[in-house]
Amino acid sequence: MNLEIVPLGEKHLEDAAALASSRYKELCEEIPLLPSRYAEISALLPLLHKIVEKGPGVAAICRGRLVGFLTGWLIPSFRGRQAVSSPEWGNAVDRENSRRICEEMYTHISALWVADGYLTHLIGTLADDNDGIEVWHWLGFGMIAVDALRSLNPAQGPSAKVAIRRGEPKDITEAMALIQALKHHSASAPTFLVQTEQRDQRYYEEWLANPDNVFWLAYNGAEAVAFMQHGPASMDTCTIIRDEKTTSIIGAFTEESLRNRGIASALLNRSLEWARGAGYERCAVDFEPMNPLATRFWLRNFKPVCYTLVRHVDKIGT
Repeated sequence: MNLEIVPLGEKHLEDAAALASSRYKELCEEIPLLPSRYAEISALLPLLHKIVEKGPGVAAICRGRLVGFLTGWLIPSFRGRQAVSSPEWGNAVDRENSRRICEEMYTHISALWVADGYLTHLIGTLADDNDGIEVWHWLGFGMIAVDALRSLNPAQGPSAKVAIRRGEPKDITEAMALIQALKHHSASAPTFLVQTEQRDQRYYEEWLANPDNVFWLAYNGAEAVAFMQHGPASMDTCTIIRDEKTTSIIGAFTEESLRNRGIASALLNRSLEWARGAGYERCAVDFEPMNPLATRFWLRNFKPVCYTLVRHVDKIGT
């Protein structure tokens, strides 16, 4: 294969957008719920123009034709380290010879990233790109996040008959206690996700007061024992779920002693019912795959659309 790796420039972006569009259309055939806008070259081009202005990228050329590209955002601090994040639309390859293309592109661009001190590399991949995911695994990447979608139809399976009501600012004490319990659970084995962002009571009071946001509380008698938190499409997730017709679940937790009783399913169905009435068309969630309890629940009810993979490179000279 006569493959040339060159710097990604403005002259490559139309072909890059077309390649990313074609791969996204394939995913849309499998998951029609996805927003159709990201299948349009006109939607992808502005994103690509912006990202190439911010950092380096590479293009793979074979016989005068673009067969792959890879670029990413430069992030000053991701969990205390400089990082590069290539979103799911910031990389794509032809299916033919995809392994060789990925290997060559990453070899070239990773040298630039590491030389500039960017030692954490994040790659967004479409969920149907099994060949690409395998290549990234061989290059040392592991999964760190999953984005998934579902329709607003009621979830199947057992659902507990519990009292559920929408939280208000006056419920701030109960809400924050459950949020703190979720943080503790996420920081424990085997997830080990420590959230460094500190949000005070005023933040959550304002969040609860916003009519676009919903915080469902489930009760065991008079005690709040579980919650599910959602609102408009999250901006902290992959791009392809972002749409005015998407509602995102951004938090959920059930007390340990009451798990496996259908309380989370009841909360989910209440959320889906509300979303239907609010005019949404789909529900999204993002979760950490190293959290087995959450993963089992979300995968029963949602279809993955994007995976984020990560590699931490040792600092040269240490």
